[in-house]
Amino acid sequence: MASTSSSRSLPRPANRESFSIPSEFDLFFQLIYMSAAASAGVSRGKLFQMASALLRAPAEYFRRIHLLCEKLGYNYPSACIVVGQKSRSEAMRTFLLRFADALSSGHPEVNFLSEESEVQREVYEKQSERDLASLTKWTDAYGAIMVSAALIIIVNLTSTMIYDLGTSIIIVLVLIAILSSSGGAWVISRAAPSEPESFFRSDGSRKQRLALLLAQITTPAAVLVCLLLAVLGVRLGWVLVIGGLFLLPLGILSMQAAKEVERKDKEIGPFLRSFGAMTVATGTTLAEALNQMDLSSFPALLPDTQRLGWRLKAAMPPSLCWKKFATETGSRLIADTIRIFHDAIELGGDAEKVGSLCSQFATTEVMIRARRKVTASTFANLTIVMHGAIGALMIIILEVIRNFNLMVTRASAELQQQESLSSMQLPMLSFGSPMLGTLGTLTYAMVIVLAAINAYAIIAADGGHILKASFYLSILLALSGISFLIMPPFVASLLKVGG
Repeated sequence: MASTSSSRSLPRPANRESFSIPSEFDLFFQLIYMSAAASAGVSRGKLFQMASALLRAPAEYFRRIHLLCEKLGYNYPSACIVVGQKSRSEAMRTFLLRFADALSSGHPEVNFLSEESEVQREVYEKQSERDLASLTKWTDAYGAIMVSAALIIIVNLTSTMIYDLGTSIIIVLVLIAILSSSGGAWVISRAAPSEPESFFRSDGSRKQRLALLLAQITTPAAVLVCLLLAVLGVRLGWVLVIGGLFLLPLGILSMQAAKEVERKDKEIGPFLRSFGAMTVATGTTLAEALNQMDLSSFPALLPDTQRLGWRLKAAMPPSLCWKKFATETGSRLIADTIRIFHDAIELGGDAEKVGSLCSQFATTEVMIRARRKVTASTFANLTIVMHGAIGALMIIILEVIRNFNLMVTRASAELQQQESLSSMQLPMLSFGSPMLGTLGTLTYAMVIVLAAINAYAIIAADGGHILKASFYLSILLALSGISFLIMPPFVASLLKVGG
């Protein structure tokens, strides 16, 4: 099959391959990895082979290019053109066509990939800024959605004082409120960046392992205890408070594990940059350079780097040592960064240059996450306060209606005892105890469902592992339970004082 050396010499195919469309982060990681590997002076075939082995969406394109060259006799510029023209991703198509021109013109791969990785870093940062702006607007809108959902319930409650709407209409209105709140939380999850932060695996960090173990114990225990208390007739408020207390240790431990990962992520870039510079300056092996470094400058990574040094000194396989180091930190960012560093160094790359590239990759992601945390923390605090206020307001209105119904019922009984008013009918009594029971059940259910939806919305905006949601869920459930316990006697006391 004929090959070509120019992107303009092949016709544009009409069809498109069903490649995955890579995100800006995946493409940034792919280019940094290839730039670090190319700095080791590997052959073109080896470079594409390594690029195709990554578990990222762009690797599919390089895997196809490598197969075209190895199995069908294409040269790499031609294969880049063929695969690029069939790509549905505009970013991948333009990159592969530029790569084909660079390869055919003899432009060094390392220079081209370094330039492209720097450009992609800027693209990724700008896209993250746009995503963050979108996330900020949706978190603001979520507050309005919560208020709207609460208004639906409040109007539902007050309407029953005027006219009997019927159980079906009441249930439909409650479902609309739940669906609107769920839709807002789903939109936040789609608007927020999806790049995960931590592993939470059985071989991760100590706190992550404890969190997983605690989740297997406390979650079933909380469900069983709450069900048992409900069967025994304990008030719903106490059930929710106890359920929140059961989940609180898991939430606190998960948050501590997440903060530990954040501190390690902040240190991994400076650590690898210093490590690479130390290796080149001393002209020694990685194990010796690590032994000569002052690791106290990286307190969060200190236990992990010490274990790494011991394993390297014990002449264990370096690939296993670095893999274990990345896993035990519990950070996905560190795992990606170490993958770049180790593979490039193993190929004979310059440790200082590779360390600098890894530092650039890690620092970029840490800075983007820091900007996201500002929005997420504000949204979390606002959502917790709004949930407490809205839940208390709905319960207050429900209790006002209940007490008003009791007052009207007593007044009606007294009036009906008088013969002159025995035929009098009060239109305000269009709803009775069965309707009030339904309203109470739906209102309580709505408050509990909102607690779960709000916890999901907070963790979607904040990012990280789903176990972190247990912290916010425990707080929201406890707030709901306190409202159930405090608001009814509070309303009753106010009405007695007013009477």
